[in-house]
Amino acid sequence: MGLRIPRTALVAAALLGAAGVYAHVRLIHPSNGNPLYWSAPSNVGIVINDQGSDDLTDGSHETALRMAIQAWNDVDGSAVQLVENASPAAQARTDWASNSIHLIYFDESNSSGYFPGGSSTVAITPVWFYSNGRIDDADILFNGSSFSFTTSGQPGRFDIQDVGAHELGHLLGLDHTGWAGGTMYPYVDTHVILHRSLSLDEEHGMRAAYPSAAHGRITGTVRRSSDSSAVIGAHVVLRDVNGRTHSAGLTGNGGAFDLRGLDAGTYTLAVNPLDFPVSAGNLGAGHTVQADFEARVHGAVVLTAGQTQAIGDVLVDPNVAVSLGRNADRYPIRCNSGDTTAAVIRGTGLSAGSSLACSDPSIAIAPTAWFGSQVTCQILVPGGATPGHADITVTDPSGNVDILVAGIEITPVDPGVTLASPNQGDMGGGTAVTINGTGFNAGARVVMGGEVYEDGVPGGCTVVNSTTITLTTRPSASGLTDVVVVDASGVEGRQSGGFQFLTVPVVDTLFPAAGTSTGGTEVMITGQNFDLNAVVRINGVVQGAVFPTSDETLLVITSPGAVGGPYTVEVENPGGSIATSQFSYVPRADPVVTSASPDSGTALGGDVVTLTGTNFSAASAVSFGIDPLTGTGGTPAAEVHFVDANTIEVTTPAMAGGTVSVLVSEGSTDQADVLVGGFTVQAVQSDGGGGCHVVPVQGPPSSGDLLRWLLFMAFLALAARSAHRLVPQAA
Repeated sequence: MGLRIPRTALVAAALLGAAGVYAHVRLIHPSNGNPLYWSAPSNVGIVINDQGSDDLTDGSHETALRMAIQAWNDVDGSAVQLVENASPAAQARTDWASNSIHLIYFDESNSSGYFPGGSSTVAITPVWFYSNGRIDDADILFNGSSFSFTTSGQPGRFDIQDVGAHELGHLLGLDHTGWAGGTMYPYVDTHVILHRSLSLDEEHGMRAAYPSAAHGRITGTVRRSSDSSAVIGAHVVLRDVNGRTHSAGLTGNGGAFDLRGLDAGTYTLAVNPLDFPVSAGNLGAGHTVQADFEARVHGAVVLTAGQTQAIGDVLVDPNVAVSLGRNADRYPIRCNSGDTTAAVIRGTGLSAGSSLACSDPSIAIAPTAWFGSQVTCQILVPGGATPGHADITVTDPSGNVDILVAGIEITPVDPGVTLASPNQGDMGGGTAVTINGTGFNAGARVVMGGEVYEDGVPGGCTVVNSTTITLTTRPSASGLTDVVVVDASGVEGRQSGGFQFLTVPVVDTLFPAAGTSTGGTEVMITGQNFDLNAVVRINGVVQGAVFPTSDETLLVITSPGAVGGPYTVEVENPGGSIATSQFSYVPRADPVVTSASPDSGTALGGDVVTLTGTNFSAASAVSFGIDPLTGTGGTPAAEVHFVDANTIEVTTPAMAGGTVSVLVSEGSTDQADVLVGGFTVQAVQSDGGGGCHVVPVQGPPSSGDLLRWLLFMAFLALAARSAHRLVPQAA
């Protein structure tokens, strides 16, 4: 049996009667009964602390909590939107008590003071609010000092998404629910993850608290049949036309209820005492609950779109001895579509001759043994049943009735993930992946590498059929990742290590493109994502001397190879991702340039420089100012004179000032060598003084020519005087 713990929402300390009427079970001001609310529900900020749980090292808590956030944001007909601030600065904060941040934080050492030694609270949501109910601040604290958490179903640990979805409901203003199967059910179990998906109770709660459209309402009053007195805190439940649990709320001080956020339809209304397994002790301060009456099914209510339907009084009889449901059991009872599920339900007055029935008449419940304090039974759900919740009703031999609200949750079978094809892809994203398996349903999500791909959402995934899902990967951290398919109900299937995000190398340039067949050519490969342990092969031969200078450059000193090519060059990162280029082996030795004399010249060019080295030829070409990594760019020498295999005389071209590299290349073979930074170009310096420029005129100039010449000379004189003033005197 899993660990089952009550969850607490801290709102206030005083316990007084609530004066309001509540659609669904809301957190309320303990003194005046005002329901708590956010004044700007469409922009409720939330931050996930990046440290997470010390039980996890992969940061997966962020993905799990983002899925919990998305569950609330996906509620149709509600204005609520939790807006995450994922900036590194915000996620690094731990000052959860500040009202400038609404933080989800794992308290590993009870720094908050909310989890003293032996605390049985798994998580808590402190809420600060004003007298009118407006929430000023709320934060979520996980009790990491007493409990362990998981995102991958590790036994004995609480599921972060399950717990997070519940606590977010408190942050948004909901109290615990009377639904045994609701996300806001006040108990959490290490075996249960069904609270990941919101029940209709939570969805209607958000519609009622923060409506974004007009919806229907059903109102009425619960009274005792004996004296017509109002019943306060009665649990009023609606079932849809198929008998599925649909909506609920509590009556206020006058016994009145007001169920809001409803769609048009035919409903059956039932009233049940809030006693087991959820009772007044599970609610926040301020609620009054009377449970001294018998459960009652009132009958059908027809609601048109946007209508308010007042049904008057609902009469209930005095309390009875029979009751169904205890928090020692694991709720909800999960029943897969098409399966028979064995269950044990605890309670009182569960004697032989009693009967069990499901609110959905298509679901059969067959008791197998009655023991007074518990009943064993078989629950048969027909194939193709729609996911959702249903009530269980017990009737004893005397006709006394009790209802376990939403005690059953109908789910599909767990998805099965068998293959992701391909099972590797670039960490930069863009890989088209097909996932094969079983039990895939519309609305599923795929989680890979910390990214969530939602069915039907742009950039998400597509559920093609029950065995196939397709998606295109987003950028993710490199390494192995599970492939997880999460059904809309919250159940999941996973293939451990089913996909690997690779650091895929990219080759941009390889220089030089050819080298001697005897080996020893220094080849520079530039590109992206080169791993420090990358392997380089030329024509299938592993090169023994590979020196990564960064993740963008590799220096390779070639091994001997057969004359020919171009051969395929492969750069392979660990994991098998490969980038390619081409290289040729030639029979002649590589040119080598060792020095330039003189090693400097003017930017105007025209300087004669002697290059010394080996293996020069009459076909040798020379360029100045090339990129030494790629061999590109630069300016060819104005003249090249081959002296011998060790000497070339060149005339420098005009260049910009600075230190430049000199390239000697063999055009017929693509061999090359670079004298890196081997030549310094001296920029032309102006002395700042004026001068006289003589413009020769052949023959007497015309009057127009003379005028232009005089103006030009006047300009030069002015420029000379101006320049002179800006140049300091020589010492």
